[in-house]
Amino acid sequence: MKNKRNRMKTDMIKVGCLVLGMMVIANAVRAEQVTDLKAVHREGQTFLTWKEADSPAKEESLSFPARRLLVIQFRDKGPKIQYRVYRSDKPIATVEGLTPVGETGPLSCWNGNWREAREFKETDLVPRYVIAEGQPPLAPATGLYVHNPQGKGELRGYYAVTVATDGKEDTTLGTGNALKEPVVEKQGQGIPVLQSSTTVKVFNYQEVEPELRHYVRWEAPPYANRDNMPNDILVMIPKKVAKPAPVGILLHCWGGSPWQGYGWMFNANSGAMFIASSQDPYDWWTGYHEQFGKGERSKAAWEKGVVRPYTQKRLFSLLDWAATQWEVDRSRVFVGGVSMGGSGSPMLAIRHPEKIAWAIGWVGVHIPHLSPTFKSSYREVYGDPEWGVKFEDGTPVWDYFNDVWYLRKYPARETPFITWSNGKNDGSIGWPQAVEFYKAMQETKRPHLFVWGQEGHGQRAKMPKNHAESVMPIDIRIEQSLPAFTKCSLDGNPGNGDPNDGDKEGSVNYWLYWETKDIVDEAAAWEMTVGLLDKAPKDGCTVDLTPRRLQKFRTPKGAKFAYTVTDVKGGKELSKSEAVADENGLLTLVQIPLVKGENRVRITPVK
Repeated sequence: MKNKRNRMKTDMIKVGCLVLGMMVIANAVRAEQVTDLKAVHREGQTFLTWKEADSPAKEESLSFPARRLLVIQFRDKGPKIQYRVYRSDKPIATVEGLTPVGETGPLSCWNGNWREAREFKETDLVPRYVIAEGQPPLAPATGLYVHNPQGKGELRGYYAVTVATDGKEDTTLGTGNALKEPVVEKQGQGIPVLQSSTTVKVFNYQEVEPELRHYVRWEAPPYANRDNMPNDILVMIPKKVAKPAPVGILLHCWGGSPWQGYGWMFNANSGAMFIASSQDPYDWWTGYHEQFGKGERSKAAWEKGVVRPYTQKRLFSLLDWAATQWEVDRSRVFVGGVSMGGSGSPMLAIRHPEKIAWAIGWVGVHIPHLSPTFKSSYREVYGDPEWGVKFEDGTPVWDYFNDVWYLRKYPARETPFITWSNGKNDGSIGWPQAVEFYKAMQETKRPHLFVWGQEGHGQRAKMPKNHAESVMPIDIRIEQSLPAFTKCSLDGNPGNGDPNDGDKEGSVNYWLYWETKDIVDEAAAWEMTVGLLDKAPKDGCTVDLTPRRLQKFRTPKGAKFAYTVTDVKGGKELSKSEAVADENGLLTLVQIPLVKGENRVRITPVK
């Protein structure tokens, strides 16, 4: 152990000396122009590469600690070197009068993003980007910028790259930093580029022998607020993958990565495949202001723009891409995550039920402005609440990404089944906002399961029926009815938001389940088998049941319906009555009785 510490100390001294030496050189010599500028266009993206001027990293290998020190020096302390990228549809003889399409700093060929958020070893080496599948990584000292040109039809672009040192630009152009021939281009988003592929026996503690395929896509609008934003993507394909495969979108926590921090690979043993990506900026898997990172951050600057759901659109675009690469089941897409990911997963599912079958979220934020610790994080990307910044549809953004506001605003809109958890003693995430979310789910009659306790930020959500953490036993699909259980007599009491109110630990809809194999959803009738678990604390219960996500059965406002509830095993009719659809077109069977085992519910219109 002592020898290891000594080696680590020696390595860090070497890194420090390297940086110090570069500081002296950089301060003494003005950066020269770039050379060997090249461009290649693929799938809507032009990849520009060049040999950097005074590159801070010319060796074949670079450790993560060394890269971090170089970033601190060359990007934060100075002298600050920036490479400015220009484009024109005519040959570029001068950059005067042209506006750069973008800028990038040194070290752009090194992919430090996917590991900077993870705990790394002192000996870990930073990979360099691969920009074309099957080709080797870029050479050290290579500059990289990926541009998405805009326009219709065939485009022709000329490019030039200049160097600016501490804001002072050298506009000299020559054969090495300005293209003499145009690049043939077209508008598009680009596709992920494979960086590496490996197969492991165990991943995230699950022995499913997945193939781990690491991709990078350089994002641009509408999936980011500017182009040249590298996004790491991990596609996980278990050895026994289903065909077609359900797809899980996994959202990592604060400080996580595509490799970890999102809980389990839910349903990996059932043949699901998974997509996980990096997150930049930390917008809690929602969206951010179109001017974020582009200059002044103020009420005056931001009230002229809007927040756009760049991240949510990006996630679905990856799903669309995956469907072109593998045989996937779009009807069984689900989303899951922990903490930041546990916040983003319900937010994604609630606003896009047409794409998400079900969601699981551990210890997430549901009302951003009520989170005692993380409100500031949302503020960074939405703007201060008092600024009144709008979402792109005109809704105040702090309302739009407030799950409680959204559910109550749109009670008739369908939502997937959502299972989530929160700790009553989780002072960072905040308990009162979790209770408000639970109340909104009940009041607007949504399919859900809620678990709380004294595990703080480690409180884990449970699945219905089997109470597992990683296996969803019910075959939930987008084009399939869901039961919304509310006001169950076996539910616990979470209280009114004070951690000392209500039950210290408990659950809602924990003892209930439903079957999907025999659902009837036709114009003339709706039927479903719903159950009470044998291990429930009582032999029977009462519960309100609202059919949601209806396919063919309709419940228009004011329409009357007859229903029966029957004990399947005993053949006994437990209830027979009528109900009327409410003003939102929701039909609720009030306090129907259920017994342990299976119960058949049948609903028909009253003519």
